[in-house]
Amino acid sequence: MRRRFSPLTVTTLASLAGLSFLAACSDTTAPSSLRAGAAAFLTVPTTPAPGSTIIPFVSSGATQYCSGTAGLYTVPGTFAPITSGCGTAFNLQGALAAYNPGWDQNLGGNAVGASAWIGPNANANEYKTLPGRYVFQTTFTLPGTYANPVLNDTLLSDNAVAVYLNGFLVEQQVIADCPDLSTTCNWNSTAKFVISDNNPAHFVAGTNYITVLLVDTPNGGTPGNSYACTKLPQKNGSHLFTQDNAVPTVPDHVYAGFDPATYATTGGCQNPTGLDFSGNVAYTVPATLQWCSPGFWKNHLNAWSLADQNKLYSSLGAGRAPLSKKAPTSGPGSNPTLKDVVSDPSTYGGPATNSVADYLSGVAFGTNVGTSADDSRCNNGIPLVQANF
Repeated sequence: MRRRFSPLTVTTLASLAGLSFLAACSDTTAPSSLRAGAAAFLTVPTTPAPGSTIIPFVSSGATQYCSGTAGLYTVPGTFAPITSGCGTAFNLQGALAAYNPGWDQNLGGNAVGASAWIGPNANANEYKTLPGRYVFQTTFTLPGTYANPVLNDTLLSDNAVAVYLNGFLVEQQVIADCPDLSTTCNWNSTAKFVISDNNPAHFVAGTNYITVLLVDTPNGGTPGNSYACTKLPQKNGSHLFTQDNAVPTVPDHVYAGFDPATYATTGGCQNPTGLDFSGNVAYTVPATLQWCSPGFWKNHLNAWSLADQNKLYSSLGAGRAPLSKKAPTSGPGSNPTLKDVVSDPSTYGGPATNSVADYLSGVAFGTNVGTSADDSRCNNGIPLVQANF
């Protein structure tokens, strides 16, 4: 943390004997991947494939807020997307101007604008939210055919997050209060959580769901102490991101009826919780290899130009298939046109007729790779030249 925290009063500490009394925000440990155990770990962002379509996203007041459960701190191995019943999150940027519990500047924006700190209620930046698990969600859409999908996301949070893509756990942080109040807390930009997912099995055509579980632990709570509330609220906050430490926490920025003597019990250890993220999804669209067979071109002369019909087969270059051994080597028919070849496969050979089909398909569709089946437009007998294919 960027500033030291102090207890509310000496008498308050005495009244709560038996607890650990380093008053602090609701803090977390440094980001840690499931794959890295308890060690700090940040996923290396995955570089999108060349020519990718990019879908940017950020946290904002339009981010879905789906549910909240006080006292729940677990992170399941899978978490199904919530496809109905979600509302919207609360944009906390304005509230932070009056009271910031210590969060760093919201992340830089992207093509859709700047990100915003968000929360489950309008004053989630204050000591007025019960510790627990809060579910936020954003969506993106992939086309029916896509390749090389990549999700990259960067997050700040108070306390910690787990991120899912269509129900699959991508990464999670250690769910615990920040023990040292240093720059390793999850709301610090120096400890921002950077995650990636490029597993094709985690993406689907159509609507995709990025679900974030924001877990707000009690002050001082860790798995080792069963998430007990062992710390009091901090004495001061700041105006926005000035770090001025000039805004008293009590009495304006704690829950109604706040009593330090009962904060850990009847008070419920209410404290700040918030989330900020900025990321993007990238994908490519595979080239569609469209092709019409030699039979199509033979039977639909109106689908290709007279100039191509009269084009000499020899002009197709070295990539063309050789003519059949049955083809004349001199005299009439020895230097056939494309129309000659495709109209007489028994004389010029199947490979040569395929070369003609490849060339004409390239003219029509921009591709010239042969396949085993006609494009649907060939089956429909569409006059390709007239239709500007």
